[in-house]
Amino acid sequence: MNREFAKVDIVEFKSKSLKGYTLIEGFPGMGLVGTIGVKYLVEKMDFKKYGYINSNIFIPIIRIREGKPVYPSRIFINEKRKLVAIISEQIIPNQFLDDFARAIIKWIKQRGISRVISLSGIQSYGKEAKNDVYGIAANEKSKKILKKAKVDIIQEGITSGISALILLDLKTTNLEAFSILSNISSVADYQAASRVIETLNNVIGLRIDVKPLLKEAKNTEKELRDYMDKMRKTQNNMQKMETHGPSYTA
Repeated sequence: MNREFAKVDIVEFKSKSLKGYTLIEGFPGMGLVGTIGVKYLVEKMDFKKYGYINSNIFIPIIRIREGKPVYPSRIFINEKRKLVAIISEQIIPNQFLDDFARAIIKWIKQRGISRVISLSGIQSYGKEAKNDVYGIAANEKSKKILKKAKVDIIQEGITSGISALILLDLKTTNLEAFSILSNISSVADYQAASRVIETLNNVIGLRIDVKPLLKEAKNTEKELRDYMDKMRKTQNNMQKMETHGPSYTA
């Protein structure tokens, strides 16, 4: 697929100003921490459906729930708490990460969102692995928030993906923007997801009990892992066809 054909549309069922809202996003990454964590928040708090993200770069694997297809990237809103959440189960091909991130950043600015929080996983080694939860701040204003919550800030290292590009773009703005990351030990790490939610509780004053998340891990971990494996295999097959063209056997 050529870059010039990459399209990303954020569809709102009923658009409104989101001035003063906090966006919590969870895109697939290490341990699927973001996807698991944000999905749990939406289920446990009074979030309502707000919209979805549509793109021609999405891999054509759609989850079915209660007999109906589910949008792979969904947006929810909690008006009482002034929260917006993005849950995504789509692995974005590297060549389209910039296009995807720019579309989300543009929407964030248009809607007047004042804070962006990314939930994700990380693998740290040696003496850097002594802590379970870390933070990455987009700017000094955001760094102060993490320090106040006593989150260990990563001073040197590398970050990647949609969340990284969002943080970079918001570096020179007045928006609060940061990532909360936890060490992962499995492909679908519910323990790590529970740790980032507990940290999120401290940072923005939520009171989400993570015990049910850990209990349901045994039932849902395999389902989610199998789904993401299918996504990766389909993506790899599509990339091979784009590079080498279709092959036929008789």
